[in-house]
Amino acid sequence: MRIVVTGTGGASGYAVALQAEQLGYEVLWADADPLCPALLANSHRAQLLPLVSEGDVYLEALARAAKNFGAHCISFNTDAEVRYAAGKVDALSDLGLAQWIPSPETVRICSDKGEFARRLARDNRFRTPRSFSLDGLPSDLLPADSVFVKTRSGSGGADSMICSSRPEVDAWLARNPDGLVQEVLTGPEFSADCLYTGSGLPLVVTRRRLRTRSGMSTVTETFYEPELERLIGELLQELHVVGPSCVQGFLQPDGIVLTEVNVRFGGGCAAAFWGTTHLVEQYLALLVTGERTLPKGLHESRVFTKTTLVRVPGYETLRSRPETEETTLAVKTRTGEH
Repeated sequence: MRIVVTGTGGASGYAVALQAEQLGYEVLWADADPLCPALLANSHRAQLLPLVSEGDVYLEALARAAKNFGAHCISFNTDAEVRYAAGKVDALSDLGLAQWIPSPETVRICSDKGEFARRLARDNRFRTPRSFSLDGLPSDLLPADSVFVKTRSGSGGADSMICSSRPEVDAWLARNPDGLVQEVLTGPEFSADCLYTGSGLPLVVTRRRLRTRSGMSTVTETFYEPELERLIGELLQELHVVGPSCVQGFLQPDGIVLTEVNVRFGGGCAAAFWGTTHLVEQYLALLVTGERTLPKGLHESRVFTKTTLVRVPGYETLRSRPETEETTLAVKTRTGEH
């Protein structure tokens, strides 16, 4: 089975493409960066795409690449491509290209961190970071000793930082006038790679973000916390985030705080083993067949496997060990760190 995987220059797309190849799929590695290491390393199956901001030009190039490769399924793995594709589902279907993306409304809510916080504020099951307004404050004061500022859209923690003075915040807001000013969260940070079919219970694999670089996990470790998995599952059901997703948040001393949902797998999804299967494996199987039902007994048969994922140069196949035996996966690539 052949499949086109976009965004392979990023951690998410690279992880999905690599897992797909290891599962026996023939993958067309696609990206908009001509110097993308993934394209250079897989030149026999690489496709340079226009920027998604080029609209119909992007869509036509994607359709042409898929046809030439003999693929009928597309896995979108960048936020911009997911936002675009959510509004082009009918056009993609008319072109014979299968995909799995939530509704445009769900994608809109998940793509806007401010809208995400407002939406969850209406439901007392979910807690998001406190947001502050600087209106009415003296020009030299902050609402707390320090605050966390972040843009309303984007991934990888781009232009996010902790500010401890009003001039820092003012300078940041001058660059990002619609940015968010929120409380500083100090608890352990987590990500959860998820797969939801639209009915039943979602698959949720939580992992601690032990080390990050530019907002991306470079060392991550799975853990099992039933209450956290239940809450994340309810969030996905409430927002109807079908297909793959990555939920992020913090384990604060006084409870769970949810910060965002990416409508794609996270860059550390290579660690997302559900017992002896893998979330990407289930995702690809449902994507290519068009089925939207997980195998019977999958939830009940789960055996938790603790997996540590470390990104280092090189390449090796990923494997998981059963039961509670710890596994360390050195995710190696042929082109260096991703």
